[in-house]
Amino acid sequence: MKTADTVVIGGGTAGCFAAIAAAMTGAKTLLVEKNGLLGGTMTAAGVNYPGLFFAWGEQIIAGPCWEAVLRTVQAGGASLPRITKCPAKHWQEQIRLDSFIYTCVLEQLCIENGVDLVMHTMVSAVQDTAKGVELICTSKEGLWGIQAKTVIDATGDADAAGLAGYRREKSEHLQPATLINDIAGYDIDQLDSNRVKAATEQALSSGRIKIEDTQGGDLFGQLRAHRISMHVINVDASTSGGKTAAEVKARRQLAELIAFLKTIPGLANIYVSRFAQECGIRETYRIAGEKTVTKEDYLNGTVYDDAVCFAFYPVDLHMPGGIKQIFLQENIVPTIPYGALIPKGSKRLLVAGRCLSADTQANSACRVQAVCMATGQAAGVAAALAARLNISVNEVSIERLRSGLKTIGAIVPV
Repeated sequence: MKTADTVVIGGGTAGCFAAIAAAMTGAKTLLVEKNGLLGGTMTAAGVNYPGLFFAWGEQIIAGPCWEAVLRTVQAGGASLPRITKCPAKHWQEQIRLDSFIYTCVLEQLCIENGVDLVMHTMVSAVQDTAKGVELICTSKEGLWGIQAKTVIDATGDADAAGLAGYRREKSEHLQPATLINDIAGYDIDQLDSNRVKAATEQALSSGRIKIEDTQGGDLFGQLRAHRISMHVINVDASTSGGKTAAEVKARRQLAELIAFLKTIPGLANIYVSRFAQECGIRETYRIAGEKTVTKEDYLNGTVYDDAVCFAFYPVDLHMPGGIKQIFLQENIVPTIPYGALIPKGSKRLLVAGRCLSADTQANSACRVQAVCMATGQAAGVAAALAARLNISVNEVSIERLRSGLKTIGAIVPV
């Protein structure tokens, strides 16, 4: 059986930086990833525009995750947006990354920091024992085991926490998924916007297309952007079967919408020029943590006594046919408590990313990529400290954790 100080399950938005931060803090670290590339939602799901690293003109998230962004910029794979004190549109400060360059940067950062990386592998069993956490992994060569002092669940779905027996929660109505795509085969300047609008309204009224197919019905605006911003509703990707159903439904939904668009003059040759290899999933399970981020605390900018990172994004609830947003008041910057990364009763397992402990509304803001990166870094440092000191994850002192985060360049609430 292999051994490690820290095993990180999931090499996506949070997991990459959990592994890098743990290794930088001195832990012998193994990173297990189900796909054949790192980056998760930003690469495999095509949502390659992380944010937000700045709030009200000041940087609030840094460390290895920001180093990855800067390296991508230096390699010609991104450009930094103009940062303003009061942005009119928050998404203008998100950073569009070249997925190929970005995933190469992530791999290099893992190599440089001594992370042991294995892809095309999933964890199938998790058991907390007196000697540590025993995990069974499933890879191309079969089953193999590893024993770790600490584990970080960065699956996005709290899969490892569930396998270990910790309580998970799920919203009554899960937010819809999205299949990122690009469309081509037409000249937007040759299209009649009124004709597109009229055809869309008729198709909506007849039931040929549905309001969720276009996140609200503005097809001409989406044609101008060369991307269909779709909502895939009534899916639950918390299981392999559920995720399979979501992927199949998303591709069928996009294909049917393209077939409709072909009936509009000027769009006879429209086609999907690129689509992500997997859906972007907004939510499934969350842990029941030692602390829970609430909508009220998030919008009020509560600075928890164990705050380990900042967050900055509006409450962003996606619903069939639209998005409900609640924006932060000026100069409010929410924080994430360490307790929200610890499943109730856990001694050796932490979570990072969108499955942290939060209510539905707060989670819709905390699930965005820069926040996931920051929680990954916090979990990585905490797990490494717990392994080194031979203590449980809930015994790691906040002062020591914050000091460790500062050492790797992260920004922590004072």
